[in-house]
Amino acid sequence: MEKKIDLLKEFERVASLDYKELGDQIPKNRIPIGFFCPYVPEEMLDAAGALPLRLMDIPIQMAHVQAHLPSNCCHLAKSSLESLLRGELDFLKGMIFSHTCDTMQGLSDIWAFQNHHLLQFNFMMPTHLSSDHARPYLKAEIERLKAFLSQQFRSITTQNLRESIHFFNQRREKIRTLYQMRRKHPGWMSGYHFASIIRAGHLMECTRYLDLLTQLLEEVPEREEQLRTRVPIFLSGNLTHSPSYFSMIEETGAWVVSDDLCSGARFLRLKTREDLDPMDALTERYFSSCLCPTKHGGANVRLETLIQEVEQAEARGVIFLFYKYCEPHYFDHPDLKKALEAKGIPSLLLEVDDPATSQAQLKIRIQAFVEMLSPL
Repeated sequence: MEKKIDLLKEFERVASLDYKELGDQIPKNRIPIGFFCPYVPEEMLDAAGALPLRLMDIPIQMAHVQAHLPSNCCHLAKSSLESLLRGELDFLKGMIFSHTCDTMQGLSDIWAFQNHHLLQFNFMMPTHLSSDHARPYLKAEIERLKAFLSQQFRSITTQNLRESIHFFNQRREKIRTLYQMRRKHPGWMSGYHFASIIRAGHLMECTRYLDLLTQLLEEVPEREEQLRTRVPIFLSGNLTHSPSYFSMIEETGAWVVSDDLCSGARFLRLKTREDLDPMDALTERYFSSCLCPTKHGGANVRLETLIQEVEQAEARGVIFLFYKYCEPHYFDHPDLKKALEAKGIPSLLLEVDDPATSQAQLKIRIQAFVEMLSPL
């Protein structure tokens, strides 16, 4: 039990770090490269000898960013650029942007103009994944990224890329096990600690994270636990893992059984085949599942994926947790809500500007939703 507590405290510590503190945690022999989106293949950064670090939303007072971004941008973009302008991201050696929403595309240009990082690469992920041209286009982009990273850092070979793919597949399997264990043993850890573990995984050196996570999974209780008095909830949206939201939901008498959040279970869909050429495998994985509404893979792909995952998790309701001003997610929401209602699954939409504020009102709405789902 003491070992489990120590491990949870370490994950919580890393998850709570601000960027200035995070920079002091980076091993001196690693080259930290920042990115925002899971469309960026972390395996290639790792194979090049770099340390991939995903930028997350952080509580921060906006003082400089208003001069560079309009107010109708999500908190992730605003808080990250604010951190850059303050010099808190200067420990990064470069940034990889991916072609996703309009805000991120515009942010990449604004970011480059600040001249804080010598290296920046725009990964041009195709939008229309159903097109016959999408696969060759994406593979060419992955080749272009490979050439860029090999020139700047270590040469990416077939062997070291295979090793990185295998390593990240192991990491995804451990995280998948974490999701399964928490669903099987809901009293094993709080939602706050669970979200801290997921969040820390994007901010921690990859090998150390895998080691700590492996140790934690060895601490699973032998006896199954069932919290039948709690309402099982599925979280859907673009919000990155913020422990406070998981705590808030649990405080209302529910518990999050699964999610498709951008920093969470959506990452598990990127498991990469190891029996193919690595470049072909990295290309193919983006066509094997639906990642987010910035890409079109078919009219009903997102509907079918969400309903399947909600039913598999045996969730009684869905909470959509969206960053305010995220147009791609809001465009899809009416169809998703309608599809869930057709299956008899209630949903609640919550929009968040700054994750550090306005939580009292959100909690009241969650409380009402959970009470509606509670058995008589």
